Amino acid sequence: MELIKDLLILILPSLLTAVFSYLGIDKIKFQRYQRLIEIAEEAVLYADDYYPESPGVDKLKEAIEYFKTAAQKAGFWVSDKEAEEKVRIAYQALQRQALNNLARQLVGE
Repeated sequence: MELIKDLLILILPSLLTAVFSYLGIDKIKFQRYQRLIEIAEEAVLYADDYYPESPGVDKLKEAIEYFKTAAQKAGFWVSDKEAEEKVRIAYQALQRQALNNLARQLVGE
């Protein structure tokens, strides 16, 4: 098992570099994408915390506005379409994470 882990540690970075290169994603693009997803998750949590009684559509609007402002402060320009996509991706990821945590609790891990 330890051998497999060591091999993965050695091979995985090269493999990921090759995949990203094939897809046309360089390190800077990846870092930008990663940072925008972090900002989007922050925006979703912000909307949930500050607008708990608002319907989903209003929370989405608030999260998108928060995202656009935070992205701009971080030095990224994003279109309205990209802002909505990133916020929706973050919402789905956080929802999946919450469901996984709930399932673990039910199973007793």
